[in-house]
Amino acid sequence: MTSLKAWMRNELGSFRDDLNWLWRVPLHVWLRFPVLLCLWMCWIWLANVLPNGFFAGPALTIDAFFLMLADNRQDFLIALGTTLSLYLSGFLLAAVVGILLGAFFGSIPLLSRTFAPFIHAAAALPVIALIPLIVLLLGLGWQAKVLIIALGAVMPVLVNTQTGIQGLDPDLREMATAYDISWIGRIRHFYLPAAFPHIMAGLRLGAIAGLVTSVIADFYTAMTGLGALLQAYGNSFRMDRYLAVVMTYAAIGTVFTGLLSILENRLSPPSRRR
Repeated sequence: MTSLKAWMRNELGSFRDDLNWLWRVPLHVWLRFPVLLCLWMCWIWLANVLPNGFFAGPALTIDAFFLMLADNRQDFLIALGTTLSLYLSGFLLAAVVGILLGAFFGSIPLLSRTFAPFIHAAAALPVIALIPLIVLLLGLGWQAKVLIIALGAVMPVLVNTQTGIQGLDPDLREMATAYDISWIGRIRHFYLPAAFPHIMAGLRLGAIAGLVTSVIADFYTAMTGLGALLQAYGNSFRMDRYLAVVMTYAAIGTVFTGLLSILENRLSPPSRRR
């Protein structure tokens, strides 16, 4: 009997040790589950309240998603690959241009003050207003889509990078001047590390804006990608497939911003990690 109790204590202890990782999960992660459950229940309620054909519930949407995946024509997979390739290309272009221009304007206060109204005007300009001009210059192909996505994503990156560099500690600026560090060296060793949180915030905002702009690009240029499926299913009132494509966009945005957050956490100093 004693050996049985000892065995049970050892098993319970090992089981408790196996579950220790649960206590290390942050509280906000656990709170996401009830929020997700509430959203799921609201989705079901809305599908039951609205007339048939106006809205699809979770079950119909999930069924439609797997039916599109199993389709022999692979329209959904081809559209998904097209959208992801164009989106990533446009976002990378926006990230490079936005960080470089933001670092350039933010590191030279005179230029920053001179171009401030023009930068704000460009940030307020709707990208959709430029699409006819872009189509005239580049046509309806992938080049126009990449440029449209880049234009939609570049301003948050630029503005946040510039703001982060302008917020650099004045003592660090004086130290860089005292040691006669070159302009490139200041950007590399002082400005960009100090502005890193702002840059990552701008990249997350740019990623979301670029994804939204990719839908607009599909609507107004060549009908390819998930935007073309979105328009086709919406026009034919196939709401189950329509919502499946909408949820795919939401998943892409969630995964991409999550990867950027992980990258920020990995590249941040240990004292700043969350």
